[in-house]
Amino acid sequence: MLTATQRGTAGEELFTACVTLTSNGDLELFRPTTDDDHTDVTIGKRGMVPALAIQVKTALSLTIKGFAVARMAFPEGKARQHPAFVYAIVFVRNAAIESAWIVPSADFNRLAYRGAGRRGKGIELQFMASPTRTDKWSGFRCARLEVGPRLLQVIAGLPASAPPPRLEGLGLVLRRTPPGRDRSVVRKSKQPDRRVDVLR
Repeated sequence: MLTATQRGTAGEELFTACVTLTSNGDLELFRPTTDDDHTDVTIGKRGMVPALAIQVKTALSLTIKGFAVARMAFPEGKARQHPAFVYAIVFVRNAAIESAWIVPSADFNRLAYRGAGRRGKGIELQFMASPTRTDKWSGFRCARLEVGPRLLQVIAGLPASAPPPRLEGLGLVLRRTPPGRDRSVVRKSKQPDRRVDVLR
């Protein structure tokens, strides 16, 4: 029997291959070295910076009532939400993605069942959806060949004022220099003042 880690890794590999193939190479995928912030992969249009941060969840079977189930745990007690943070739940059958749900985090947090986390710590959001029947998740469901086009639609619909989720403490700080001085000097500062510009 597959472990939870093996199941998750298999689902992520199938998802990344599916995105590349069904977008005709228009989408590039990148993986963080850690996923402590609930991000398994980031995606952007080829030649551009990543536009979406995605958490992938994998269901290898259905419940007796025919639902694919996925759970998201937030020990800190607050579900992550951002216009550019998206959940991708994949139902895998016969070693291939049969159905997928591409759900923006705001919609996921609104529709998912909410309960206490393990040992009462934090919260847990539970996704339950049918791969064939109409339910509250149907609008986010897509077939295998629709995954890439659906993600391109999500990227196109991002508000102009919503950049990808920002990592705290990361910035480029440039010191302003008087005219005629070398402007290539770059320095780090935790407390920028009126002499420095912070680019984020």
